[in-house]
Order: sequence, then C-alpha cells, then structure tokens
Amino acid sequence: MSLFIHRALGHFLMNEAGADGGDGGGALDINTGAAAFAALLDPPKASEHEASEEHPEQPVEPEVEAELEPEVETSENEEEPQTFTVKIDGKEVQVPLSELLNGYQRQSDYTKKTMEAAEQRKTADAETQKAQQERQQYAGELQRMAVQLEGVLEQQSQIDWNALIEADPVEYLKQQQLFQQRQALYQQNTQERQKLFQQHQHDQAQAHQSYLAQQRDELLAKLPDWKDEAKADAGKAALAKFLTEEGFAGDEISTITDHRQVLIAHKAMLYDQLMAKANVQAKKVQEAPQRVVKPGVTSNGTPDGRTTAAKRHERNGTVETGAQVFRQFLD
Repeated sequence: MSLFIHRALGHFLMNEAGADGGDGGGALDINTGAAAFAALLDPPKASEHEASEEHPEQPVEPEVEAELEPEVETSENEEEPQTFTVKIDGKEVQVPLSELLNGYQRQSDYTKKTMEAAEQRKTADAETQKAQQERQQYAGELQRMAVQLEGVLEQQSQIDWNALIEADPVEYLKQQQLFQQRQALYQQNTQERQKLFQQHQHDQAQAHQSYLAQQRDELLAKLPDWKDEAKADAGKAALAKFLTEEGFAGDEISTITDHRQVLIAHKAMLYDQLMAKANVQAKKVQEAPQRVVKPGVTSNGTPDGRTTAAKRHERNGTVETGAQVFRQFLD
C-alpha cells in the first residue's frame, strides 16, 4: 500500500509540475485531482510481485488468527453456565444447571438413605418384637417348670430319710439323687427367670428413653423457643407453678411425658396470663378519672361552633348572624 501511495503522490506531483511548466501531459483539473485522492483513500490491491519487492525480507505467514477466532468464541460460549430460575424462600434466584444437578443428586441420595434407614428401623423393630415374643414364651415355660419343681421338691421334703435308709437303702439313694437334681434344676430355672427379668427391665428402660426422646423432639417442634436451655428451664418452672396452682400434685407433674399434655397446659397458662393482663388494663381504665367537658367547649378546651356563632350574633345582631346560630343547632 505504501508503494501505491508513493506512486499516486508522484503522479499527483507530476500533474502539478505539468500544470506549472507545461511538460507534464496536461494541467491538473478537478477530475484528475479527485481521482488521485480517491485512489489514495481506496487503493487497489497490490500484486504479489509488488508486495515482494517492497518487503523482501518478511516471509509470508499463513492467516492463523482468522481460523482461531471461531474456536475462541466457541470456548467462551461453553464457559457460560446455563442457569434456571428457581424460588428459594419465596425469592427468585438464578441457579446454574450444575448446582441443580448436584442438589438433585444430594436430594436423591438423602431420600435413598432415609428410605434405607426407615427400612432398617422397620426390620429392627420386627426383630425386636419377635425376640420379645420368644422371651415371653420362654419365660412362661420357665414359670411352669418352676411350679412343677416346687411341687415335687415339696413332696420329697416330706420323706423320712432315716426310716427310708434303714428300710430300703437303694430307694434312699435314688430319692437323694432325684432330690439333688431337682434342686439344681430349680436353681438354674431361678437364674434364667432372673436374667429374663433383667433383660425385660433393660428393654423397658430403652423403650422409655426412646419414647421420651421422641416426645421431646415433637415438643421442641411446637415450642422452638425451648431449644434454648435457659428459656426451656424458665418455661418448665412457670408451667409447673401454674399446674401446682391449679391443684396438681408434684408427682403428677413429674410423670407427664406426653408432649400433647404439655402443649395443652402451656396454652392454658398463656391464656390465663393474657386474661389477667386484660383485666388489669380494664381496671386501670375504670379507675382513671373521667374528664368533664363544659357545655359549649370541645374536648381540647376550645369553644365550639355554637358558642362562637352566638357571641358573633351578640356583637352584630343581624339577621345573618342569627341564621348562622340557627344553622349551628341544625348541624
């Protein structure tokens, strides 16, 4: 392009020189000047030969940038995440697709784990119930065996062992052996029944603790303020005082475990407190001195319209002022 500009300038100068000296092939007119400037503004493409003559030292490089530009745009488009509008706590929020997928996967995993845990609890409850039934049957059998052993041992205790050994030594040895065996069985039976009783007490204690934990969770769901230990202690003390004033004994209050009973008592206590405050406010209103307003004076102490109109009529005594007084009585 610089070569073409040089030539165009040279042509332009030659035309100017021709115009001045008369040797240049004609004077420069408006058309030739415009053509020269147009050539400067919109030059034609130089030939390969001219380009090589002007820049012989620079090798021709392939146009790589034009091919890379679409790939850069594609990568930029891929980096922009796809978002969706969702409502969170009543507000619309833009959430990327990746987060939605992660949230769905987490929810699916949580749901799956919850279902598995519920199924495990169901299976555990069924096994526990089955074990309790088996223990109850075993305890019944042990009890019947103990009754039978107590009967035969009572019969053997009535034997005259001295007379039996003199009359029949063989029978004496036989009865002695049976007596010892039955005593040993009765002792084992007693130990087994004691173990079952201890196991039953342990199961009952665990079931009671589980029940208390469940009732506590349900109570805190209805009274979330009681999650604070200080507020919970204050609330329990106030509730115990309220129930005591209503005639409940201490042991009756301490044995309340159902959260529904606690909620009913709590609502009754709050209602009584609200009614007590309302009664206090009503009593204050009744005891407050009543303000007497004089005739012809408003509540804020200024004369009313009738008084003002009457005074105006007293000063003027015209028909118009009298009509204004009469109008005040009509309004």
